[in-house]
Amino acid sequence: MRLSWQSAEYPGWWFAGDKATPVKLETQCSDRVWRLRDDEEASACGEGIRACGEAGRDLVAQTGQPASGSTRCMSINPADPDARIAEIEGKLELLVSCTPAVLAEGEGDDALNLDYLRASSVPYTVYVRKAPRGSMRSRLPEFDESVCDAE
Repeated sequence: MRLSWQSAEYPGWWFAGDKATPVKLETQCSDRVWRLRDDEEASACGEGIRACGEAGRDLVAQTGQPASGSTRCMSINPADPDARIAEIEGKLELLVSCTPAVLAEGEGDDALNLDYLRASSVPYTVYVRKAPRGSMRSRLPEFDESVCDAE
């Protein structure tokens, strides 16, 4: 799993508050990319940092029912409805509440893997590393794609 986002931090005396892009969640061997947002754009599935389900692509893990645009499938720091991406420091909790309705699309070499993190009633704990833009540390870690070919 790889979580990434960019943020702009401003001094306390500046008129603008800290800002951040949506959190991009990628998992090894999967072509499905999630974007968790804290803005009003995704408010259909609640408050805080969240990603909404998609009809036909996701199922609610607890019930097995189809998810919709009003279903919160993933959330960061779910206990805090006022959580903002720009305020994340040190570690975060990621709660996954959905499962993929279909694991793959297509066949053979053109098949897309749509699987993602296993749903759990207990949030995953993820430790965060901050890196200044342009530094050597700012490069995202690479996935080992050879693991995916072994399937």
